[in-house]
Amino acid sequence: MFYLIKELIPPVAHSLRWYSFKYGWKGDYKNYQEAQEKCTGYDEEHILNRIIESTLKVKNKEVPYERDGIAYDTVQMNFPLLKTLLYVASKNDNGLTIIDFGGSLGTTYYQNYPYLKHLKRLRWCIIEQPRFVDVGKAQFENEHVRFYHTIAECMAENDPQLFLICNVLQYLEKPYQLLEEVKSTGIPHLLLDFIGYNNEQRDRITIQHVPPVFYGIKASYPCHFPDRKKIENTLNEKYKKEYDFISATEKYYLQLKPFRYEGSFWEIIK
Repeated sequence: MFYLIKELIPPVAHSLRWYSFKYGWKGDYKNYQEAQEKCTGYDEEHILNRIIESTLKVKNKEVPYERDGIAYDTVQMNFPLLKTLLYVASKNDNGLTIIDFGGSLGTTYYQNYPYLKHLKRLRWCIIEQPRFVDVGKAQFENEHVRFYHTIAECMAENDPQLFLICNVLQYLEKPYQLLEEVKSTGIPHLLLDFIGYNNEQRDRITIQHVPPVFYGIKASYPCHFPDRKKIENTLNEKYKKEYDFISATEKYYLQLKPFRYEGSFWEIIK
């Protein structure tokens, strides 16, 4: 009976069930600056302190996992990512050096380390905003993890096999500029993860309104929904896409348009 009722409910009603009129992604702005001018409530220092607190709990093994300043009772595994990490390591004599662009204070490192600690070599290089790098160097570096301000600074000390961009590209003012910089490095593998694409052949710039449960305060910031074809055409000059995957099964909404976070794995063209 419940199945039949669900079939009779108009699709828009299903959307409204999960759609938030207050939070989530809203708007369609002409450019990043226009969206940024309409954002409010973003307190970088408060958010950083919240993330420091939750990441220290993971580091000290008080909780198994954190993300976006929230501590979790269980690790939320990202198996497509882990599969890729192990694949790249297997091609490099059981060693792995990775650039984690926008990797916070090590969320993805702590998430995957239990399955990578057997490797002969592991170097996890996090590139972040200046305050995150300062805190990272002071409190979170270890035998595997290092923090850097720029790609050039990281490349001067390391020879990475994988460039990871996870849930970051869409928040940059100039996302294609980052992809061009990645191409110039010659790093052999690239993983794009947790990207919500626009369902039209154009980039869409929105504002993401984040509920207080994440950072303890309301926050909003510009967010791109990029054109999938434009992303792929940019990378095709240097890399070949090996596979796509769904990053998470949860469905989200860009206003009333559903989307899922996706990822793709790329190898350099030899």
